[in-house]
Amino acid sequence: MINDPKKALLFPLFILLTFICQAQDNRIPALPPALEIKVLQDPRPVVTGGHPALFYEIHLTNFSPSPLLLTKVEAQDAANTNTLTVIKENDLLQRIAAPGGATIPPGNVAVLFVEYTSAAGQFPAEIIHQVSFKNTLRDTTTVYTITGAKAKPVTGPAIVLGAPLKGGPWTAIYNPAWARGHRRVIFVKDGVARIPGRFAIDFIKLDSTGKVAAGDDDRIANWYGYGAAILAVADGVVSSTRNDFPESNTLSGHPDYAAHLATGNYISLKIAENTFVFYEHLQPASIVVKAGQRVKKGDVIARLGFTGQSTGPHLHLHVANADAPLGAEGLPFVFERFTLSGTIPDFNQFGNIPYIKLTQPVHHELPASNSVITFP
Repeated sequence: MINDPKKALLFPLFILLTFICQAQDNRIPALPPALEIKVLQDPRPVVTGGHPALFYEIHLTNFSPSPLLLTKVEAQDAANTNTLTVIKENDLLQRIAAPGGATIPPGNVAVLFVEYTSAAGQFPAEIIHQVSFKNTLRDTTTVYTITGAKAKPVTGPAIVLGAPLKGGPWTAIYNPAWARGHRRVIFVKDGVARIPGRFAIDFIKLDSTGKVAAGDDDRIANWYGYGAAILAVADGVVSSTRNDFPESNTLSGHPDYAAHLATGNYISLKIAENTFVFYEHLQPASIVVKAGQRVKKGDVIARLGFTGQSTGPHLHLHVANADAPLGAEGLPFVFERFTLSGTIPDFNQFGNIPYIKLTQPVHHELPASNSVITFP
């Protein structure tokens, strides 16, 4: 009961204003969710497995007050909206790098990793992306669709490399779908996020039965590739080196290294403007070149080792647009020639089972994921 006459008069007025405000609020349509979509690095086509392919990323930022659930992403030819690829359901979940999976919390960023090939043999001059999503708080039945994130495939000649190693067989280890593979590891340096290993390959040598070592594989000297000659893949100038990492004699004795020490001993070779080839995990005291030195294609420049962030002796090779192992964007490349010597039937059993043998000459291609190859 309200005893104060003034309060008694104000109370009905308050109730009336409340109903008016609610009525006005119901008449105002809700703003559509604010999702920003961008492709920060225009893709450069690369031929692999006989088909041109694109590898790139879509950055999605949720500026809405509600979580947004991605349901589908479609890449289209900007000229005619013809579909190039569709990513949805489980495939969408597997391609997203974000704590919430396909659900992007307010104020958060997700990265969608995109790879697809062209059956037509080429890509359009400009690609756009149609992104479908739901607001998980207001109306879970309504699907919103926005179009944007333009990408212009880079034209021009491919980056062609000679052999980085001799003979083989070598397994070209990489898989764009691996959550912690080089393709999906984002490094932030000087406030800029980059993917230096977008096209990185780890080369491990096998014997004819598919094993990586003769005898005890805990001892690195038993690995078939350990100490193999590392070759200059093109004429160029050594841009930088690092040669102060020690090496454990065993896998079990290898220390853990932080990400900024991942390279181990390495060489950066400049082969063209804004084009640097990185050779990593090199054997201690094996680097025979120095910064500023000119090298010729095929020169021996180091030996395969087991330094830095590594699970076994191998050569890590990638190409990037700056002389910064973790602060540059990875670029696609192809090898002049190699022989496709086989495939691994079950990579979970790598090193323990024979590979399926093939003999197929290949020219000007990036080796297919986890294929077994032989260099000249």
